[in-house]
Amino acid sequence: MIPRLLIVLGFCSVLSSVSAAAGRDVWIDADPACGLGETRDVDDCWALVAAIRSSSLNVVSVSTVFGNVDAVAAAAVAQDLFVIMRAHEPNLPIPPVYSGAAEPIRLNPAVPPAVRRLEVALAARPLTILALGPPTNIAMLIERRPDLVHRIDAIVAVAGQRPGQVFKVGSTPILHFHDLNVRKDPDAFDIILRSGVPVHLIPFEAGHQAMVMQSDLDFLMASGTLDRWIARRSTAWLGFWRDTLGAVGFSPFDTVAVTYLIDPKQYSCEPMTAKIVRRRGLFVTRDTLEVTRPHRNGRSVTYCSDLSEIARKSMVNYVSNPDHVSAAFARQPAAYPRARSTLSAAQAAP
Repeated sequence: MIPRLLIVLGFCSVLSSVSAAAGRDVWIDADPACGLGETRDVDDCWALVAAIRSSSLNVVSVSTVFGNVDAVAAAAVAQDLFVIMRAHEPNLPIPPVYSGAAEPIRLNPAVPPAVRRLEVALAARPLTILALGPPTNIAMLIERRPDLVHRIDAIVAVAGQRPGQVFKVGSTPILHFHDLNVRKDPDAFDIILRSGVPVHLIPFEAGHQAMVMQSDLDFLMASGTLDRWIARRSTAWLGFWRDTLGAVGFSPFDTVAVTYLIDPKQYSCEPMTAKIVRRRGLFVTRDTLEVTRPHRNGRSVTYCSDLSEIARKSMVNYVSNPDHVSAAFARQPAAYPRARSTLSAAQAAP
């Protein structure tokens, strides 16, 4: 946790215009599970609160998908969160929630309400899609309505790794994480990569640089009612990381992805080539989304592997008061003045 008055160093990325202007229209696809047990990830809820509180983003809708929990449970968690938000922060623009895919796209699931509503939303306006869980809903949209693909400004996904990379956490020598969103539905990622939509990956190596510790939860507990609600539902998850994984805190991977949309100049990104690598063992299937240096025959993505030191320490601030954080960053000089944008003018926020 850092002081409320942030004194920061600018940290410009090669993707400086994902969200430079206020009010970028964003559709969030998530698998929230906060409060459902000590081994259930809470950072979808952190990410949703940060995004909705930020005036830099206009969260049009939220769709839920299987992932951390089943699709029904994910939708219920999102609805519960938004009930709390409406009750205690009535001036916030709370988006509707639509239930999404319950299983991977290879199983040919029925078209859920989330996909149909995303079709309607894209027909009305261009959108940036933030994929915090398996991107099954998004892939279904692409397959059903290829005529709407050009309306997707970008897909920002929590996924990706370098060849041979292992997701180590804490001090335990055996336990490590997998790229869960990819493992849950690699075929959906393959569809997205082949669609031609600009894809921005926020991988484990970026998300793990941020850490939420007990002092951060204490800060939230001393804040408003919504912040206390978040802190209480994060306590068990923090305990799991600390007691089982041997870490000092937990990494809010999805919140890091939201902050990328809010303040992309705090991220260092580079163009890479991405593909789904299929690994079929006798008992285990381990498909991965791997990135390598750009080459002509691959699918181009923007891979964001680093964030500024001060941004790493600002996650609780982004949840509590994202506009205050952004204002502090905006007053600082860019550390990478020659950085270039990878988005066209048509993809810039209005």
